[in-house]
Amino acid sequence: MTLTMPEVAAPAVGRRWRNAGKALVAASVLGVSTYLATAGVPDWEAELFSWLHDAPRAVDSLLWLPMQAGSAWAPPLAALIGWRLTRSWRPTLGSLVAGWGGWWLAKAVKAQIGRGRPSAELPDELVRSSALTEGLGFVSGHSTVAFACASILAPYLSRTWRVFGYGLASTVGLSRVVVGAHLPLDVVGGAALGLMLAYGWHAAVGVDTAARPAS
Repeated sequence: MTLTMPEVAAPAVGRRWRNAGKALVAASVLGVSTYLATAGVPDWEAELFSWLHDAPRAVDSLLWLPMQAGSAWAPPLAALIGWRLTRSWRPTLGSLVAGWGGWWLAKAVKAQIGRGRPSAELPDELVRSSALTEGLGFVSGHSTVAFACASILAPYLSRTWRVFGYGLASTVGLSRVVVGAHLPLDVVGGAALGLMLAYGWHAAVGVDTAARPAS
């Protein structure tokens, strides 16, 4: 007995709807974090920033390399990885669309919200003199790019490498707070924006099931 076309297509349609739902959840998190960020810096956020930012200066140097996973160079690298793993256009183009698109969307959100860096939003004694002072804070572009690329590649990676990818993205966000470039809500908003774009891509074009790992 052969499978009919609807029976073959049903799992793919279900995956698209699930990814659309995940994109909606991420958009909701982005909305909530935006609302909180526009209301100022709550005490809990200032305390969390101060605790993370008080790490020894040597930690900044250790975090520099993993932090580059959220730079503008990350999307083409993720695209290369996607192509080498799958030979599929979906993760390859998706890394560029979600990664670079997230980089520029983050800049647009920053301009719209107008929240400053920690050095502008917090008392001087809470921020090291070497912390980044130029530009705006909400949302974190590095976090947006890192989570967008990790989520685009995730369906094509084994469980171990998925954990590594999301762990690296989380390290990028954490590092931006430690070095004094962003407040925690900046990172949460950036991560949500990146996830929203990646899941939206998966929902729009689907996942190449032939290129997916066995586990």
